[in-house]
Amino acid sequence: MKKIIYLIDNKINMITILFLFWTLFWGLNGFDKFFNGSSQLVKERWASQGVLVDKDKNVVYSIQPNERVGWYGASRDAKFANYFRTLHLPPIVATITLYFFAILEIILAALFFWLFIRQFYDNRDEEAPGKKGLIADRTIHRLIFKASIWIFIAFITGDILFGDRIEVWEHGTYLAITIVTYDLWYRMDQFFLELRKKKDSFGDEEISPQASSYDFKAD
Repeated sequence: MKKIIYLIDNKINMITILFLFWTLFWGLNGFDKFFNGSSQLVKERWASQGVLVDKDKNVVYSIQPNERVGWYGASRDAKFANYFRTLHLPPIVATITLYFFAILEIILAALFFWLFIRQFYDNRDEEAPGKKGLIADRTIHRLIFKASIWIFIAFITGDILFGDRIEVWEHGTYLAITIVTYDLWYRMDQFFLELRKKKDSFGDEEISPQASSYDFKAD
């Protein structure tokens, strides 16, 4: 039972959780732009915004609202078109920009998901000392974090040009979270690599890297 708990602790560590978070964040934000929903009439009586009645107080006409129905409650197409209209740019520019970032976000989500899945496998061969590779030297990891930061910088630049201060605050917060996440990932990754080296030198193959930090027989 103890070994099972150690195994779960090892596989579902903070790095795994962070990769899953950014997978969901970029994935949902990317697909959000493709699933705008549709505007539909809400016919329920409780949604009525006003009514006309006859002399007997019977409702003869009611004013019903339209609501966007779908995965998400806002139309990104319309929102981007309104933003770009303030800069006197045509809707086609807004549409191209919107779906460019949507595809980029989905690619980032796929990369984060790939790294998330890799957390559940033993990658010792690729992480051997002195071995070169996009995974072993953490090039892929750094690139996707850098790409995330550049996307938020682009969003903040657009928010400033469009005069949307609320979005500046929101994207600025996400930018700060990205930087903090990168710092957490880097520190934990280095910590686990050092634990693995010590663990291998002690010949302790059954205890997880995290658990082994509490079970060293030498210093």
